[in-house]
Amino acid sequence: MSERTVHHLRAAVLDPELVGRYWSHIKTGRSDECWLWTGAISGKGHGRFQIADEHLLHPDGISRRRTYVVIAHRFGYAALHGVDALLDVPLLAHQCDNPLCQNPRCWRESNHRANAQDYGRRRDVVRGALADTRGARGRARAVRDAARDGAEISEAVLAGLRPVHSAQIDLF
Repeated sequence: MSERTVHHLRAAVLDPELVGRYWSHIKTGRSDECWLWTGAISGKGHGRFQIADEHLLHPDGISRRRTYVVIAHRFGYAALHGVDALLDVPLLAHQCDNPLCQNPRCWRESNHRANAQDYGRRRDVVRGALADTRGARGRARAVRDAARDGAEISEAVLAGLRPVHSAQIDLF
């Protein structure tokens, strides 16, 4: 994270209006459920949250806008635990494998190696989020749109199942 982004993040987590805007993009549920991000989505399916913008005057006299965007659950973690705590975490993973999830109970501190190992173990789990045929972003868009529209989220999730998985029954 760049020095300017960290500077803006420190200000953002202290701004009640900005923190309120973050929460306005979350469809909360029970404490044991995923809380879904309903805002912008990154290429890997994570929520994207704009924390600041600047208008920079370039030497040619033209003013250009620079926006500062962070992964939404990282903003949530920083708002909850502080920016320094976030900077000490190499990677903030989701135990639920749902990159849209904003429920702090689903987040866990990790690193790139451990996260890759977890992915390798869970990518072929029947009906698992990592096995979705639409990929992470496609799945995230479908789930986000269902959450925005008040539609049945389970239908959006099931639409991405591999045909062989849809015939499997839940054992537990």
